[in-house]
Amino acid sequence: MNDINTTDENQKKDVISDEAIGNNSDVIPEEDGASRFQHYFSDVEELNAPKLTTVLQSFLRLREIDSELAEIEEEKGDLPESIEKLTSQCSILKSDYTSKKGTLNSLVDEKSRLETENTSHEEKINKYDEQKYNVRSNKEYDEITKTVDSLFEEVKKNESRLKEIDSILSVLDVEIEELENKITEQEATLSEKQSLLDELDEQYKQEEMVLRERRNSAVSELNETHRFLYENVNKMYKGEAAAIVRKGNCSGCYNSIPPQRVIEIKSAEKIFTCQSCGRILVSEELIGN
Repeated sequence: MNDINTTDENQKKDVISDEAIGNNSDVIPEEDGASRFQHYFSDVEELNAPKLTTVLQSFLRLREIDSELAEIEEEKGDLPESIEKLTSQCSILKSDYTSKKGTLNSLVDEKSRLETENTSHEEKINKYDEQKYNVRSNKEYDEITKTVDSLFEEVKKNESRLKEIDSILSVLDVEIEELENKITEQEATLSEKQSLLDELDEQYKQEEMVLRERRNSAVSELNETHRFLYENVNKMYKGEAAAIVRKGNCSGCYNSIPPQRVIEIKSAEKIFTCQSCGRILVSEELIGN
């Protein structure tokens, strides 16, 4: 097997290091949009073949487990995302409802205050109208007249505001009723979907529990670098993070792999990812070992 320092530039790109992640790992996008994980390590820190074989087999076990978990998630369909979206929408609708209801209550209080004010003003106007006939001077008469005119202006201003409030309240009543109906509909839909998801969760509860335990066990067999590698690739390919090399091709994207690289992958002395799709490559010979 050629030393890493003498491999060509394309082969360097997809060699995965066994050093700690620290400053030596990153995701490098290919020109075609695929991503790969690139690691560099010294010969002194290279793992021996049996140990890497165990690591690669752990990758295969994780792929099998994650594939089954992905199938369960597929059974649930878009229910989790749909529930999350509906919950968010309900929250927004309720917030809007609370805001409009607050505005309505505030306007109702203002309307009540203005109506009380006008009633008081009208009573005063009537009282002053009676006093005008008992005045003893023109000055006293003018003062009463001025006060009555001022009260009339207040009543007029209040009546104008009351009309404005009534107009706003009529619109708010309609909007609040529409919001109440929407919230009721959304909550009914949300409840229905949540019930379906709860049924599916219960149906697959035991199976998922067993799979999660198996997954935790398999993950615990990996060091930090290998765990980081697998989990990041699995984020892109749920249940398909590892690909089998068959007849010189990647089973994930079906692109061909250079013959020399196929030999290196088969030796299991280093970990490689596909130059096209970024999946972890495992030689077919390791299946079932």
